[in-house]
Amino acid sequence: MDIKREDLPVTLQAFELENNHETFIAEQFVNTQADVDKFTSLYAGKIIKASKATVQNNNHSAAVSKKRNPATGMIMIVIILVLLALIIYGFSTGWIQEKFNLNI
Repeated sequence: MDIKREDLPVTLQAFELENNHETFIAEQFVNTQADVDKFTSLYAGKIIKASKATVQNNNHSAAVSKKRNPATGMIMIVIILVLLALIIYGFSTGWIQEKFNLNI
């Protein structure tokens, strides 16, 4: 399969024909003719379709970002403050020095 240089990058899809029904096998985003040749040789004998890759198709992983829940940060602050309060209380009562044999 030859792809014109100006048509690259493309998305290649391999299908297998079973009972007049195309079954999807694989898909690959390619940038060079060498990648096209590798894909077509790997899926020789299968139906291979090529479609022009758009910016939306090839940047899908860059566009996905995990949104932080604002409550998560607040929960972490509360946990840290509680731990800090317990440490201060433990030192002020002498409990930490007693349990860990500290001479401060």
